[in-house]
Amino acid sequence: MEISITERSNSVTVGELDKVNSKGLLMLFRQTDAQIFSGYSDFDGLNDLANYQELTRLIQSLVTVLKSTSDSVLDVVMSGAGTSGRIAFFVARTFNRLMVEIQQQNRIRFHYLIAGGDRALTVGIEGAEDNIEQSIDNLQPFIPKSSNQYLFYIGITCGFSAPYIAGQLNNLLTLTDQSRVITTLLGFNTIELARKLKIEKWTHSFYEITKILAEKRDNDQTGRYFIVNPIIGPEPLTGSTRMKSGSTTKILLELIFSTTIAKSFNLPLIGKDVSSLNSDATIGILRDIVLVYEITVRETYYNINAISEIIESTSNSLKNSSKLYYLADESLGIVGFIDASETVPTFGAKSTDVNAYLFDSNNKKGWEIMQNRDGDLSKISKEYLISENDFDQLNLDNNDTLVISISSSSPALEYQLKKIQSISTKYSTHKNIYLLIFSSNEIEFNTIRKQLGTGDIKIINIQLSQPKLLDNLSTVYQELSLKLILNSLTTGGFVFYGKVYSNRMIDLSLTNNKLFYRACGIVENIMKVSTEQSRIQMLRSIYSIEEPTVPKDIDELPVYKHIEYANENQIKNIVPCALLLASGKFTSPSTIRSEFIKQPIIRYHLK
Repeated sequence: MEISITERSNSVTVGELDKVNSKGLLMLFRQTDAQIFSGYSDFDGLNDLANYQELTRLIQSLVTVLKSTSDSVLDVVMSGAGTSGRIAFFVARTFNRLMVEIQQQNRIRFHYLIAGGDRALTVGIEGAEDNIEQSIDNLQPFIPKSSNQYLFYIGITCGFSAPYIAGQLNNLLTLTDQSRVITTLLGFNTIELARKLKIEKWTHSFYEITKILAEKRDNDQTGRYFIVNPIIGPEPLTGSTRMKSGSTTKILLELIFSTTIAKSFNLPLIGKDVSSLNSDATIGILRDIVLVYEITVRETYYNINAISEIIESTSNSLKNSSKLYYLADESLGIVGFIDASETVPTFGAKSTDVNAYLFDSNNKKGWEIMQNRDGDLSKISKEYLISENDFDQLNLDNNDTLVISISSSSPALEYQLKKIQSISTKYSTHKNIYLLIFSSNEIEFNTIRKQLGTGDIKIINIQLSQPKLLDNLSTVYQELSLKLILNSLTTGGFVFYGKVYSNRMIDLSLTNNKLFYRACGIVENIMKVSTEQSRIQMLRSIYSIEEPTVPKDIDELPVYKHIEYANENQIKNIVPCALLLASGKFTSPSTIRSEFIKQPIIRYHLK
């Protein structure tokens, strides 16, 4: 069976990721992030005509809806699981704020759906991605009920595999009246490589649903069906779609919505009038915008030396059972929040290894700033404590790493600088505090540095020269830049902590079917065993089976039962244990777990 592109191993990082130093790691990430724009193999990518034509057709369909009547209302629903759902939340927040500022909040309303609900913004929710019934229930409030109401649904699943999205797509594609629904699938896999396994507790595979949508798209005369799937190549860390795929999701959503809004409401886009552009001219503008994002990525990696130092500090923190903390303002703070939330399912990290906090802003604190649907979640558990006051209650130890991010364009800059000065005073002997300043020129940076005065905080200038996307969208490039930086800190930190073998995650959490199959694939690929043998060793690891075979009553259980058992019993080191069992050097799961207490880095056990 051919492997999904998003699950393939990237040739740039294979055999290298866990061998290079922090600077080398960033150089590898720079190469793989460049593939977002340069493309992968012989597939159509982000910068190819086929992608721009699909985007232009989609944007024109949305503009037509908004210009059809003065009272038409467009509900935009972005839906996803895990990182895709978090990016959906992030972008919905951005554009709802924009709609208020341009007084069009009654014309376009942005919504997000995330498998598992708002709790999943912070932690992985077991089985949420696989719950078809819940996915359909979540979508029902947005089905158009009046003649002036329209729905633009965009289901985000990087590898074309999430059951949560399959259920919603099928629901929309079987509606009796689809005339006021625009149905879109967004991901980074080919249609033919969509997951063909039947979804558990359902009658379809993701591939079958995708083929139905593709057929409707190919015969579409009404502008109602779209598939946006530029191929950007495998992730630098195999299967870690929070990285390249997450970044590209953000770029594409912002590209679609900013262009739609500019054309519908006569606003300048990157300083240009686009209100009456034809299709060819619109493609030209889209290319210009993508180039701006590409330059942002390049300018971020101009700071490799400075960022590599923070990676080393992060790695040192994790090795010493200390922590990484983020503190930032508004959307930059939420970028940190999203990065922190992804480390548990990606690396099997403890929920407190990486923690994000938000500066107070406009008399709002913590979850008020997030503007999520369910409001304040701080009473659920300590993982949900994200306010500036929560940060103030901390007492960082000397091995902790703190990364503060601010923008020179922030209206609350003066307040933030005073706060940073107080942090510098409180932790005057602490050597691992870093301040990222996002500026557009050296003058801005030097002014801020002068205001801060002397201190032990290490200051880094992330200078980005791009024009505003829209007049009221000034931080989208800073957000992308910070995402790249923070992704590199957590990925690099956990690579050097021993959570990665070659370029593969080997201690991921099993919270859904996709991750179970990914884990089996890791064992199969690294140890060169059969698909069946990889599954057997995974089950032996989950159930701590000392015998070489798996009892029939366990072997015949559906995958979701294995996931439930692993989570209910808090089974740790599932994939690393399965790898060593498959290697033939160990025969006992309990012995392996005892060895991990002494030495967690798997490469040492395979010598």
